[in-house]
Amino acid sequence: MSGLRDASGKIVIDEAEAEEDVRSIELARSKLDEAKKYLDPRSIDSERMYGAAYEALEEQLGRIAYDLSDWQDRCDTSVKYIRHVVSEYKRIDKEYAAQAKELK
Repeated sequence: MSGLRDASGKIVIDEAEAEEDVRSIELARSKLDEAKKYLDPRSIDSERMYGAAYEALEEQLGRIAYDLSDWQDRCDTSVKYIRHVVSEYKRIDKEYAAQAKELK
C-alpha cells in the first residue's frame, strides 16, 4: 500500500493505524496536561520572589499555559477528526457492500 491508496488506487483507511495515531495524540495531550500543572503561578515561591520579576514570571507562565491549552484543544480536535473519518469510511463501506449485494 502506498499512502492511503491500495494497489488499485482505491482510498484505504487502516483503522488500527488510526487508533494508534489516536493513542499517540492522547498520550501527547496527557503530557501537555502534566506540563500545565507545573506552570501554576501558585507554585512559585512568592515569598522569595516579588515585584517586577514575579509579575514577569507570572505573565510568562500564563502565556505558556495558554499555548499548552491551545495544543490540548488541537489534540482533541485531531482525535475527533480521525474518529470521524474512520466512522465515515466504515459507513461508506457498508453502503457499497449493500449496493454490491443488490447488484448480484
